[in-house]
Amino acid sequence: MGAALALGSGAVAADSDDSEIEIDPTYGYATPDVATVSDDVPDHEVELDVADPVPGEHGPLFHFEPTGLSIEAGDVVQFTFRTPDHTITAYHPAHGFQQRVPDQVPPFSSPVVNVGGAWLYRFDEPGLYDLYCAPHHILGMAMRIVVGDLASGDVPAYESAFEGSEDPPLLAPFSKEFLEHELEVFSEEGTNVRVEWVWLTPFEVLDTAALDPATIQEECEVPFGTVLDDIDRIDTSHDHQ
Repeated sequence: MGAALALGSGAVAADSDDSEIEIDPTYGYATPDVATVSDDVPDHEVELDVADPVPGEHGPLFHFEPTGLSIEAGDVVQFTFRTPDHTITAYHPAHGFQQRVPDQVPPFSSPVVNVGGAWLYRFDEPGLYDLYCAPHHILGMAMRIVVGDLASGDVPAYESAFEGSEDPPLLAPFSKEFLEHELEVFSEEGTNVRVEWVWLTPFEVLDTAALDPATIQEECEVPFGTVLDDIDRIDTSHDHQ
């Protein structure tokens, strides 16, 4: 995991001695030390982090910061790992989920990078990208990136569609109801009925008004706290940063 992936095309300057890195369209570029990335390489930065749980209210809040981002086609985004065990993964049938990235985009994903490291990806294709962290997807760690100028008539149907399929079997971003149902089904009869999911879900995050594509383009960046404000069951009276 510590070795940087350097595959495919898309060379950009990596450090002060003008060496180059290759940002692969599927694997991106990973480094165990964010300090090795020259400041003039990324156009934007997203941090991967977790906020503490609140007993009786909710579990740990795994999140991308910002959670909504508007960029131009060809921009490079640096994903910086502030906490461990995260990935940046596209919703794609090759990953078992309904497609939530433009048609021409490959099923890209980062590796799990150590704390203090980073992963870089160039978003060449205009459109709407919904991304998730594979280890923490079930806990609601998802985000949305709008690439280019996305008019209201060009917003893809998947922006508001959260239904899976049986042929082929593809899952939608998990909902609270789905997760509660799964907990009940796999419990002994009568011992785990009416369980309540206390973590975020990716459906809740991606379906907020704060992550409407028009809002993201207007604001350029949508903080995680703004997304939480749209989720009624999460208490936003205390600091989640």
